[in-house]
Amino acid sequence: MILRLISILLAFASIEAFAPSTGCRSATSLHSTLPSAPSIKLDRQDADGKSATSPHSSVPSVPTIKLDPQDAWIEQLDYAGFAKEVTALGKELQKNTGQADVDHLNKIVSWRNIAAAIGVSTMWMPPNPLTVIALSTWTYASWTMIAHHTCHGGYNRVDAGKFNSRGFALGNVKKRIEDWCDWMMPEAWNVEHNRLHHYHLGEDLDPDLVERNLSFLREMDIPKPLKYGVALALMPIWKSYYYAPNTFKELQITKWRQEGRELPTNFDPNEPVTLRMLFFPKDDGDEAIAEVINPTKFMLQVMAPFLLTRFIFLPAPLLLFPGLGPTLFSHAVVNLVLAEMLTNIHGFITIVTNHAGSDLYKFRDEVQPKSGSFYVRQVVSSANYNGGSDLLDFSQGWLNYQIEHHVWPDLSMKQYQLGAPKLEEICQKYGVPYVKENVFVRLAKTLNIMVGQSSMREFPIEMEPQKDKARKGGQEWKSTNGAIDEPE
Repeated sequence: MILRLISILLAFASIEAFAPSTGCRSATSLHSTLPSAPSIKLDRQDADGKSATSPHSSVPSVPTIKLDPQDAWIEQLDYAGFAKEVTALGKELQKNTGQADVDHLNKIVSWRNIAAAIGVSTMWMPPNPLTVIALSTWTYASWTMIAHHTCHGGYNRVDAGKFNSRGFALGNVKKRIEDWCDWMMPEAWNVEHNRLHHYHLGEDLDPDLVERNLSFLREMDIPKPLKYGVALALMPIWKSYYYAPNTFKELQITKWRQEGRELPTNFDPNEPVTLRMLFFPKDDGDEAIAEVINPTKFMLQVMAPFLLTRFIFLPAPLLLFPGLGPTLFSHAVVNLVLAEMLTNIHGFITIVTNHAGSDLYKFRDEVQPKSGSFYVRQVVSSANYNGGSDLLDFSQGWLNYQIEHHVWPDLSMKQYQLGAPKLEEICQKYGVPYVKENVFVRLAKTLNIMVGQSSMREFPIEMEPQKDKARKGGQEWKSTNGAIDEPE
């Protein structure tokens, strides 16, 4: 079924990708022990080596600019006061992290394990909703809640066993399979998500900027209903078709630059990568992508571990049942494939929609992490969903606290629950828009962005304090753990 959907999508070859929002250290090989992570430059550059961001020397310190009515809140914003209160709240939440957070994590892990047990123990049955939903929940919870917050360092301040960003799912295939096995390579996801997405949110350097990544669909000269159809068709396969190759691209770019190698002339580091581009290149740009991302290496290191363990090795013991083996095995494979499609749809609805909509902002330059402008950007370029109870938050992968997660990336799930109402109060006090809506309302707004029905708001960056602007050369990193001040 997945292959059939991919063949349909290839008919729309101009469409390259879109992006989601749901960590650990970069590695040269999954089969070797990882060395200490070297310095990583977040500031991606173009093929000529020039910075992708504009200099700030021409930005006036006291700009005179006419704002749209929707942006009037920016004119009187007290950036310093806002930063002070947000920083203080973040420190309070960090300080409060303790055994209760570990107990809460263990509860979420137990819920995930129950789903896995139900799904695996019934996958031999003919395809049915219970098995498919259970298997889908297993995959979804493993990524969005357990791996996501662990890899950001949300449990590094407490003794949570293996749930620490410095080793979780890293180093070799065995660790990946034991801790978190999905289409994305953990080391690649950490670079793409923990660093580039989180500290370039809504900027040109954000690899998950939906509006840019779907520009081909937005500009395609086809009827609008057909555009919506294409966007919906991508939902069941987006993790394998787009996210796995695009996260690996970011890891490879990082490695090339660390080794002092020049990227190919026709390679655009900001262009999203898909399976079509790797295996069915159409132009020099696609050929350059295959040079940076070796397709064979990609299949062996990134795709094969999940493909083999989930869809071949897991149901293989069923073949041992005399007479019934092939039938039971085929039932299991169909259930697993349907669950994979469902978890992709579930993930799309709760992940891709976090940072897309005509009521959210995009930006033309960079600012320094933990500055007032940085905190404002994380709030006004993110959207929360309704939540507050463990069961509801579990169903949304804890992605309903996306504003808090971007303001403080390295907190536990429990602390996001506790901190959300307090951050919302601070935003109301300073007049900073705090978007919280039903997840399906956000889905509709995201689809409108994808097809070109609406566009993100352009933030008047001239109104931001000059001292908040990013230093020349971008941010330097010593690791890919979850926080800007994470120690070596």
